[in-house]
Amino acid sequence: MEDGRLVAVEPDPSHPTGAVLCIKGQAAPELVHHPDRLLHPMKRTRPKGDPDPGWVRIGWDEALDRTAAELRRLAAEHGPETVAFAVTSPSGTALSDSIQWIERLIRAVGSPNTIYATEICYWHKDFATRFTFGVGLPVPDYDVTSCVLLWDFNPSTSWLAQAHAAARARARG
Repeated sequence: MEDGRLVAVEPDPSHPTGAVLCIKGQAAPELVHHPDRLLHPMKRTRPKGDPDPGWVRIGWDEALDRTAAELRRLAAEHGPETVAFAVTSPSGTALSDSIQWIERLIRAVGSPNTIYATEICYWHKDFATRFTFGVGLPVPDYDVTSCVLLWDFNPSTSWLAQAHAAARARARG
């Protein structure tokens, strides 16, 4: 931070997966300070399809009240299963501190439809083996292995903490 402004994100070598920083972390200052970043709730004032949606800024209370009213209306008129929630991955995001509250909201609405997104660096770990073999696989223990075989996996482009651990294993011989 410089004068209260985020200027860089640095790796945390004491964290199990924090010794290296992915491109998303490196780009954080640019994303946080981008002039087009939304910082407040906005309400459309013109119908969909209008070339100018007529966005106007509204307060957080109004935005939450409008959202809650629409969720209640949809559930009452069509059943809670008419609502689908799409949630980003808590892996590497601030969502990790609030995912329980989001899941509580989903249960309160009563929707069985939840889609969890995951980044490229986690999809293969979280889903590919489950889809293929029916179970997930643990993270490799590079610190004790004597052989590393990377099959259809390039951690240098998709999971830097694994790339760093594999490089340490290779350096050990």
